[in-house]
Amino acid sequence: MNSLFKKYKGTIVNLFWRTLQIGARNGFSFLIFYLSSLFLPKEDFGYYNYILKITFFITLFIDFGISVAVSKYVAEYDLVDKKKIKPLMANSIIIIMLLASVAVVIVYCSNVFLFNGRYNHIISLLPLMYFVPLTSLFDAVFRGQKRFQELSLITFGTGLISFIFFYILIRQYGLTGAFHSQNLFYLIMLAGFWLRYRIFYFKFDKLVFSETYKYVLVIGVIGVFMFLSTQVDVLFLGYYGYLTEVAYFEIIFRFLTFLMMPYVIIGHVLSPDFTKNFVVKNYQWVKLRLKKSIFFSFISSTLVCIILYYTLPFVFEHFFTKYNSADLQKMSNIMLVLIFSNMFNGFIPLLAIATGHARWGMYFIVGVGLLNVVFDYISITHWGLWGMIYVTVILKSLANIMFIGYYYNKLPD
Repeated sequence: MNSLFKKYKGTIVNLFWRTLQIGARNGFSFLIFYLSSLFLPKEDFGYYNYILKITFFITLFIDFGISVAVSKYVAEYDLVDKKKIKPLMANSIIIIMLLASVAVVIVYCSNVFLFNGRYNHIISLLPLMYFVPLTSLFDAVFRGQKRFQELSLITFGTGLISFIFFYILIRQYGLTGAFHSQNLFYLIMLAGFWLRYRIFYFKFDKLVFSETYKYVLVIGVIGVFMFLSTQVDVLFLGYYGYLTEVAYFEIIFRFLTFLMMPYVIIGHVLSPDFTKNFVVKNYQWVKLRLKKSIFFSFISSTLVCIILYYTLPFVFEHFFTKYNSADLQKMSNIMLVLIFSNMFNGFIPLLAIATGHARWGMYFIVGVGLLNVVFDYISITHWGLWGMIYVTVILKSLANIMFIGYYYNKLPD
């Protein structure tokens, strides 16, 4: 037992700290979500999630794959050329700040001149255009350098400090307070990262940019179309006036987010090792570890979904009483199929990125994203809410299973 622990000590320790970090981040995010569900009327709560979804969709175009690519290149540079890490960070910060500023101007002008102030609450979330991509960037650097302990302590500490403000803002100011709680959360998180990393080097490096920008573009496209393939449903529901159903969808989606946490954690911890073994052409190790990962995902996702089928009605009745209804129960039962396939696919996309298969993954996800948008539109306009839910579940579940098979076959022997 001791020899086994020593063999995997590094992975186990990193897994523990990464679990604490992601758990704290998602945990405090869920607390804001839950407090909002308690203090906001049902339609306001749906509207709150609809506006947040639009905002986070915009931030995808600002980050546009920078944070994910940075994690990969930091892991490589940390191994072969540490001097490139600072220029990589500087380039990334400069690009994010520029893109965020452009996005802020476009969003503000669009709201005023195109939508006549219809989306005023998005204006209150404009700081997130800067905060979200920058926190993702710092998170990526710490991951790439395997500084999981520092990452977890920063996240947990800043989340704990900010929690008291969440309650006051949401309780006292309702919907507006809920939006500003998001700004506060990411601001404090960013401040914690900055104080620990303390980067003051902001010179743009063309050489580093030329090495990384193509991969960044690939990851960026993947990120946008990943949203279209997984979360665009909320935008359709909100646009067509299903605000209460947005609330139902987001409650279920939050459970999915928590259930995906272990898979994301494992994927982030294993990714640097997959990158290093693939770079040195140790393909046998990569395929063997991937087989074990797929088997683990299948068994664990099956068990979790069985447990959920029997426990979710109790959770809805006692913790989301205001929202507990036949429609919520029906939606959750249908989406259990999607929850299973998402967990089964789990961390495989992260491993595909780690082994340099991002471009192939991009083509796959672009196809799924486009199909999802088209079928969402057709189904919601022709068959309403339930038509869109059924079509979404079928399409995404098939795509998740196909991704695993195609990726495994793409790997060299």
